[in-house]
Amino acid sequence: MRGYLRKASKEDMDLLFAWANEPAVRRNSFSTAEIAYDEHKRWFADLLQRKDSRQYIYMYDNEPIGQARITVSGETAEIGYSICAEKRGMGHGKKLLQQLYKQVREDVPEVKKLIAKVKPDNIASQKAFRDAGYLEKYRAYEISLDK
Repeated sequence: MRGYLRKASKEDMDLLFAWANEPAVRRNSFSTAEIAYDEHKRWFADLLQRKDSRQYIYMYDNEPIGQARITVSGETAEIGYSICAEKRGMGHGKKLLQQLYKQVREDVPEVKKLIAKVKPDNIASQKAFRDAGYLEKYRAYEISLDK
């Protein structure tokens, strides 16, 4: 198999830091501020110890090209993922999401549903989820009162 997920290890901290601060990843995240390295180090150390989260590295031809994280709450797990800048637009998002489905069934069998939140202008991610078999369930609306 050319693409697969592996569990993240402490050696992945700098790779995930670089990917997390890539401009398109920050733009498509719900928290768009750049992440400080010390903050990332603390977060990552905590993440590796958490029982409700799993962090994976997406490998393709034995090269790390993306990441996926799930946060479990009961029978539901919320997904966050990204593909490195050089490998976007090649269908890897769909492949990663399909692998994640299989991996979660194996690693966390109590999870019965995967969910994700995607910004309205993140067309590539919306397409990846649809192509991987996910269904759009609702849209959220908001207005800022700081006008």
